[in-house]
Amino acid sequence: MSLAQLHYTAASGFTAVSPEVPRTLLDEAEEVLAAFPASAFSLTQLSDGSRLLSRTTTDPETGAAHTHAVHLPAGTRLPGGALPVTAWDSPGWAPLAPASGSTPSPLEVLTPAAGFFDREGLADFATWRGPRLAGVLADVRRLCEDPGAEQVVLIEEEPADIARWVAVVGAALPREHAHALTFTTYAERPEHALQQIIGTSPDVVFPAAEFRVHGSGASGVCEDAWAVVAAQVWLAGRPELFKRAAAQPSFHEGEFAAGPLAATALSAGVPLDSRGRTAAAAWAWEHADGLDAGDWPALLGALCAPVPGSRPDGELAALDRLAARIDGKVAAETLAPLTALLASVDDDPAAVPELARRLAHELLADPDRARGAAVREALAQHSSLHAQLLVHLDELAPDNPFSLVRLLHTADLVPGVPEGLPHLRMCAAYPEPGTSRTATEDRESTLHTVLRAAGVSPMVEPLVLRTGFRLVWPGDLLPTPQEARWILGETGSDAHRTAGTYQELIRAALEGPPDDPDVTPLAADLIRCFPHEIDARELGALRLLVFAESLAEGRAGAGPVATALTLRSAAHPVEPPVLTRVFTLLARDLLAEQRPPGELSALARSADPDLLGAYAATARSAPQLERLRTAPSYAADCFVAWTSHVGASPLWDDTRAALLEDVLRPALQHMTSREIAAAEEHLNRAGGSHASDFRAWHRPSGGTLGRLARRFGRR
Repeated sequence: MSLAQLHYTAASGFTAVSPEVPRTLLDEAEEVLAAFPASAFSLTQLSDGSRLLSRTTTDPETGAAHTHAVHLPAGTRLPGGALPVTAWDSPGWAPLAPASGSTPSPLEVLTPAAGFFDREGLADFATWRGPRLAGVLADVRRLCEDPGAEQVVLIEEEPADIARWVAVVGAALPREHAHALTFTTYAERPEHALQQIIGTSPDVVFPAAEFRVHGSGASGVCEDAWAVVAAQVWLAGRPELFKRAAAQPSFHEGEFAAGPLAATALSAGVPLDSRGRTAAAAWAWEHADGLDAGDWPALLGALCAPVPGSRPDGELAALDRLAARIDGKVAAETLAPLTALLASVDDDPAAVPELARRLAHELLADPDRARGAAVREALAQHSSLHAQLLVHLDELAPDNPFSLVRLLHTADLVPGVPEGLPHLRMCAAYPEPGTSRTATEDRESTLHTVLRAAGVSPMVEPLVLRTGFRLVWPGDLLPTPQEARWILGETGSDAHRTAGTYQELIRAALEGPPDDPDVTPLAADLIRCFPHEIDARELGALRLLVFAESLAEGRAGAGPVATALTLRSAAHPVEPPVLTRVFTLLARDLLAEQRPPGELSALARSADPDLLGAYAATARSAPQLERLRTAPSYAADCFVAWTSHVGASPLWDDTRAALLEDVLRPALQHMTSREIAAAEEHLNRAGGSHASDFRAWHRPSGGTLGRLARRFGRR
């Protein structure tokens, strides 16, 4: 919008008026402007609701006063929404009256003077007027809520300071009231002024009893909570918080309610007195459902920050209601300062353990939370909460010790190593995360270190074994079979039974490498030490490992194929390393020239893919291939084996035929004629048709080839 102009002098009246100014208002406007002394800057409301924004100056040559005004129709604002007071000293004001009878065009803008109302300057001004600030704000609020209330008179040496007062007050007011607030920076007769805020000088005499007067002294105790909070915001140099508070939930339900502004100020780090804190707590209680999780930490931290002296009962009651309202709605770490404060004030220990329990769980789930100021301050200020937190952390450590190690290295929650908290002591003694713990000797040393740090034997407190075990072998990492045997021998079975760590020892045996020599003796130890704890499947798998040891030592007894398959059935599904170990050893025996009687037939008839696969894989292993190439008697024995039990099972026929063609035939190609003859001689001594079958297979003719292919070949 554009601004219609009026120019007035005492000698000539209106010298120039824009055509947009209603002629019906000129008489009233003249009466208003005629009352302005030199150096007055004013916003005056007229009877029709429109307003005149005017500036009166004196011609330095003639001494004549000239008033330049703009007309603001009802409901309109300055271009750009600027507050009227910002037009003080704008270069848009004309210094001299235009020629009489002219019709000036409307102004498009009244640009504020550069730097006059800058934030830092107004903050400094508010600080110097600090003792009066809350009282002025309270009286202006009264005028906004009741236009018939007493006008406010501000006494300053310079009219410019009155303009600064209006700017300071206007920044704190809700925006509609700030735009509507009428003022004058100087009045020689305040009793005749029409504005809500009237500026005057110390030498002016007027009936002060008719006004709310604010001179150079303090305004006294202010009971208006909103005014007190607004003053503290200005004294902190944070005027941007007024706009931020206006965006809070339900702000417009009470434009001068202290709560939204107090909550905003506290969250931004502005310290408030008890009335401000109480107002913020009450507002947060009322709007708890509308606040985001991220809004609470700063607000609660500020509400619970140390204050001089004791807190009034009203403030504590508001905090207590707030704590009950948001319990369970916000994280324990966020609620910690408030709960701890109330517990310490009320000497109520019942709330502390529950808060400590929740806080312990949250900190272990996310150790980085321990860096938060709210948690650190709550623990620093409330020793009972700190002590209870450590107790709960100690209780949780056996199941999740590495989170506790991270927590201890993230924040200094434990100064020293507390007595009587063995799991906490163990975690504190553990090397900082990232330290290498791959070598066996390092792990054994680390386990000794943390168990010593516990200050209690695993025989007395078995759970320290679980904590130590999970510190040294975290996550899915298992001890090697050698380490498992060492641990079991060091601590005995009872501690593992109570701590539940025998399960990790069982896994160490069942998942150990197939060629690890400590696996089978570990399995035997576990069966002996935990006869009632091991479930049926695991017991079957461990018995397979014990059977593997008997195979390795040549004492498996009669029927090893049937024994292996029976044990495998009881342990289904068997861990692959266990099955590989047992079936490889069994296959080794079945591939020997002195194989157990009848076991090759048992293998052929079993049709077991795992066992036959292990047999074929072992036959293809490097030692077996080397033996086939260099030992004619062994090659002859394998020919007998792989041409036996034809039709025992389709899988056996496929397996033996593949071995004949893919393993034995290439091996024979490495032999000399003499070695081939030695193989045939060995087969002659074996009797039967083995020698002739071998000759026909090794050097087949057309007819013989077809016959042997049907007899010995793949299906």
